[in-house]
Amino acid sequence: MKAALELSSKPNRDGLYEIYIRIQEGGKKKRVRAKIAVKQNQFKSKNHNLKWVYNHPNHQKINADLNALVEEYNDVMFASAVAKKAISPETVIHSVKKTHFTQSLVKYCESKMSQMLNYNHKKGYQQTLNNWKAYTEKEKLGDLDFKQINVFILKGYENFLFENGLQASTVYTNLKRIRSLFNMAIKEQVIKVEDYIFKAFTMPKANKSKKEKLTVEELKKFASVVCDKDSLSKTCQQAFLLAFNLAGVRIEDVLTLKWSYVKKERIEYKMEKTGALNSFKLTPQIKAILNYFKSANNSSIYIVPILKDGLEELTNEDYKKEISRKTALVNKYLKKIAEKAKIEKKVTTHIARHTFASIAIKKSNGNINFVQNALKHSNSQITQTYLASLDDESMDDQMINATKL
Repeated sequence: MKAALELSSKPNRDGLYEIYIRIQEGGKKKRVRAKIAVKQNQFKSKNHNLKWVYNHPNHQKINADLNALVEEYNDVMFASAVAKKAISPETVIHSVKKTHFTQSLVKYCESKMSQMLNYNHKKGYQQTLNNWKAYTEKEKLGDLDFKQINVFILKGYENFLFENGLQASTVYTNLKRIRSLFNMAIKEQVIKVEDYIFKAFTMPKANKSKKEKLTVEELKKFASVVCDKDSLSKTCQQAFLLAFNLAGVRIEDVLTLKWSYVKKERIEYKMEKTGALNSFKLTPQIKAILNYFKSANNSSIYIVPILKDGLEELTNEDYKKEISRKTALVNKYLKKIAEKAKIEKKVTTHIARHTFASIAIKKSNGNINFVQNALKHSNSQITQTYLASLDDESMDDQMINATKL
């Protein structure tokens, strides 16, 4: 009898395949979850040399964890053989599980994060974990196990987040991630259903935040701010205007636009987030921005010369980190430009998208289909919800007309 690893034959809801520990004796076998899931082509059960997982950002840690698990089961079987005790796959699994107490939320979260491939997803859980550690340290609660977390502790965490100036939506998101960890732990049988404390806890309300945007007048003021030629301020200003003129394209797409995407009278590229193809005619405004960057930049493969060449060679995580760093840099300069333009709004890269949507729906006489296609939303309901959080002016105008006597 020996422990081995095998992959589930079907993917989970995330499209990943669960790894199982298999205990087999003759024709009888039992499987138990290793609580690790990978892509199907990232696992090999034969000729692995203790390296079952490969081509994964965290393959070293995952393989070390898997090796420790296999050794734990093999140790139980070896000890039983030495003691000449009769064992079966069921008794081996029971013996190992009996030694496992409820895991700490911090350690469980760290183990789940090591398996996350999406950088932004991982970054969000890291922020929540940092907040949880700061709270438990402040209150001297120690490293809490799942079973030790009660309604009083969750309420204390909520209050701690509010006291540290976080918005209601952010507080809700932090608690939602803690709740997700409980759900994952139940699914993986780390804790029992009766340990789900969120049945008794009332989640805080996540107030819908109003999407900030610039009016036509504010956009003109922003564009008219004089920045030194070839300066980073000028680059960020033009990058924002380019995003607006390309139907509010996201900053990641703006920063990764290459000169090779400009063909004749069009610019064509795939959106990083969705993979959808975008194709725009070069309007006079876009041409003016491209001409500026062409005169200011003679070497970079990117239209906006902020990223360094060779981005494709980075791992997915390093790539996302670099995009995040550069986005923060651009936002820093956008804030300065907005102050010079006397715009009393927090101008960030994403406001270009909000601004385009707000202006486009008015100039197109409420053509939802046009705005939906421009923003590359999958359906009109998303566009309507998106616009609803932007359009205060239309409501104001209608209220004025409705109340006229």
